[in-house]
Amino acid sequence: MLKIGARILKTSIAVTVTMFICNLLKLEPAIFGAVSAVVNVQPSVYLTIKAAKEQIIAHVLGVGVGLIFGYVFGGSPLTMGVATLFLISLFVNLNLKNGLLMGIVAAIFILSSSPDQFLSHALDRSAVIFIGLVIAMLINVTLWPPRYGQLLTIKLRESNDTAVHYFCQAVKDFVRLENEQIPVPHTEKEKVDKLISECRVLAEHARRERYNTVNNYESLDPNSWLPLAEKLINYSEMLVIKADQIYELLPSRLERRLKHGANPISSEFQSMLNILESGCFTVIRVNNKLKTLVCDKTLVKPEEISETYWESLTDVIDKWHDRFSGSYYLHALIEIGVVASEIRWASREGKKLINKIIGVNSTTLNNKT
Repeated sequence: MLKIGARILKTSIAVTVTMFICNLLKLEPAIFGAVSAVVNVQPSVYLTIKAAKEQIIAHVLGVGVGLIFGYVFGGSPLTMGVATLFLISLFVNLNLKNGLLMGIVAAIFILSSSPDQFLSHALDRSAVIFIGLVIAMLINVTLWPPRYGQLLTIKLRESNDTAVHYFCQAVKDFVRLENEQIPVPHTEKEKVDKLISECRVLAEHARRERYNTVNNYESLDPNSWLPLAEKLINYSEMLVIKADQIYELLPSRLERRLKHGANPISSEFQSMLNILESGCFTVIRVNNKLKTLVCDKTLVKPEEISETYWESLTDVIDKWHDRFSGSYYLHALIEIGVVASEIRWASREGKKLINKIIGVNSTTLNNKT
C-alpha cells in the first residue's frame, strides 16, 4: 500500500496550484509549469532552492540557445539536433546535469514554432516554468517544512538502541554457545544497518538545512549538536562492526568444542564468560548516559577510564591457566581475549565520547566506574 507522505501531498498541491494559475492567466503550455513544480518539490528547502537555481540557469541557457539557433539557422530538425548537442556539452561543462532535460526541451519547444513566434513562445515557456518553480518553493517552505533535526534525534536514538542491543546479543550468544546451532541474527543486523544509513541521510539533510538543534545546557555550543550526532552515529556503526567480529568467532568455537567431545565448561572458564556478559551492563550504562547527553541534550556526570574490568578478567584467567594448558585451551583463551577487547573498546570509547563532549579530561577524574 502506498504511503502518502508530506512530500507527495506537497507535490500534488504544487501541480494543482500551478495548473490553476497558468489556466487562469491563459499561459501555455501549462504542462511545463506542472513539470517544473514536480522537479522543484525537493526533500528539503535547501535542495528546493538549489534545484530552482539550476532550473533557472538551465532554462535561460536553453531559451537563449533556442532563440539564437532559431534566428540564425531556422527551426529545422537539423537545427534542433545541433542545438541539443551544443546544450548537452554546455550543461556538462557547467555541471548543470540536473537541468539538462528542461533546458533542451525549452530550446526544442522554441525551435518547433514558426520564426515569428520564437520570442513569444520563449516568453510563454519562461512564464509557466517560473510559475511552477515559485509555487513549488512557496509550498515547500510553508507547508509541513521538513524538520530534519527533530527527525534525526528520533532516528538517532532508535539506531543507537538497536546497535547496543545487537552488540550485547553477540556477547550473549558467544557466552551461551554450547552444542547448539550457531545464531544468525540477519534480521537484527539488517535493521541496524538500515537505521544507521537513514541517520546519515538525515544528518546530511540537517546540515544542508542548517538545523542545529538548540541545546538545553550551556556547556555545548548551540551550533555544535550536529557533529555530536554524527559522532554517535559513528559509535553505533562501530558497535555493529565489533558485534560482527564476535559472531565470526562462533563457528570455529563450536567446531572446536564438538571436535573435542563437547567437554563440560570448567568453573574458571564459566567465570570468565560471566565477566564477559557482565561487561555489557557497563556498555549499556555508559551508552544510556551518552544517549542522554546527545539525544536528550541533558548534562551527565563524566566517566572515569579505569582498568577494573580488565584486571578482574585477568585474575580469573590466571586461575584458569594454572589448571589447563594445550592448544585447545589456548584457542579458547584467544577468543575470550578478543571478545573482552571488543567490550573494553565499547565501554572506553563511550566514556571518552562523553568526557570529550562535556569537556572533561578523563585522566583527571576521581569518580569510580
